[in-house]
Amino acid sequence: MQRILLLASNPLQDNQDEVSLPLYRMSVSAGIPLPTDEDIEEEIDLNSFLIKHPNSTFFARVIGDAENFDGIRDGDILVIDTYQKPDDGKLILIQMNKNLTIRRYRMFDDQEYIQTPNGQYLPINSSFFDTLDYVGQITFIIHSLKAY
Repeated sequence: MQRILLLASNPLQDNQDEVSLPLYRMSVSAGIPLPTDEDIEEEIDLNSFLIKHPNSTFFARVIGDAENFDGIRDGDILVIDTYQKPDDGKLILIQMNKNLTIRRYRMFDDQEYIQTPNGQYLPINSSFFDTLDYVGQITFIIHSLKAY
């Protein structure tokens, strides 16, 4: 079974300093070469890169293994934007029958559907659900490369 653990309701505070990290323009090989300062393309603040709407963005951690979308695994951190309206084909976080879950939002012939990991399309206005509430669109998935 998979659960979603909410991590933060406001990831950016007004008093936090920005932290910019270099983005190198060089290609990455599996070898030893180390980048130099002249290879820096720009500096990136990960808060600004990952979070477009700070007051309506939060993080959630995926707990448990289950069949899921786009390689989402146990321990991954989801960046969820509650301001952004769902776009067709994008992953969303919904509260379905009192549980948080990940689904793909689909739109066909002006009808809204959620797509399950096994490819079923369920109409959003279906009586199949006791409750179905849109929480937000998943904008980024952060996961470690540690062995599972």
